[in-house]
Amino acid sequence: MTHVDDRKGPTRAKRPTGRANARALNHGGDSRVAARAGRAVPTKDVAGSQLESEADRAERLAAGKRSAGRGAGHSGRKKSKRSTAAVGAAIIAIAAVVATSAFILTNGGSAPQSGSNPPLPGPATSAPPKTKSDAAPAAVSTVKADRKPPAAKPTAPKPTVAKTTTTRASATPNTGPATPVFRRGQWIAVLDSYPTDAGMDAEQIAKELAGKLIAAGIPGRAMFLNGQYPGIANSSLEPETGQWVVYLSALSNAQAALNLCQAPKTQAIHSNIACPTYEPAAKPG
Repeated sequence: MTHVDDRKGPTRAKRPTGRANARALNHGGDSRVAARAGRAVPTKDVAGSQLESEADRAERLAAGKRSAGRGAGHSGRKKSKRSTAAVGAAIIAIAAVVATSAFILTNGGSAPQSGSNPPLPGPATSAPPKTKSDAAPAAVSTVKADRKPPAAKPTAPKPTVAKTTTTRASATPNTGPATPVFRRGQWIAVLDSYPTDAGMDAEQIAKELAGKLIAAGIPGRAMFLNGQYPGIANSSLEPETGQWVVYLSALSNAQAALNLCQAPKTQAIHSNIACPTYEPAAKPG
């Protein structure tokens, strides 16, 4: 009789499907689950249902890790967005502070209130002209109040000039006496005569003309005829009266008197070429 060994040899456990192993390994599954899934388990110890539960467990762990990774990435992106927004807000705040400081420094006033627009700068105008009030104040005297001012130096009195009243007579040169005295042999030439009854200032006119002759170096004189000179007579041989005459005196003869009266120098001052000559002290005839 042949001995039959009815003991069954060891049988290898079925390995989990490739899909379960791949999920466990690729998604960072539990190494123990992977090891358990890969090792040989006797058929009599581990049933197929246990293997399936182990694979499901490994898949759930891998799915949990994937969701955790996605959550971490999403939160990181949110954090980066929040940090970027914070940086932008800080930059805007700094710019606002700088602009406010610049406005205060430029306009010299307080910062504008919220909700109101800052005043616009007015058009540039030229500087107003300086007035006397803008001038520098006078220097304050530092002299003590109790100090006496220096005594003024005595000044010499100004010479007083006596006012003199000038008249026509004083301005006119000396034209001789109104009734001079003649001797025999003295001749005169009459340049012109001015009657007193002609409505004019005969004396003044005669003296002014005599003064012009004297100023030119000619011996001119003015005298009043009132019948006192027998040699100065009219056509009736009567002495002349009531007139002022301008004459050239006194010369030694009639021709010399005539020449002087008709000289161009004399005629340039007063033109009268007749120039009658007389010997006042002698009667005619």
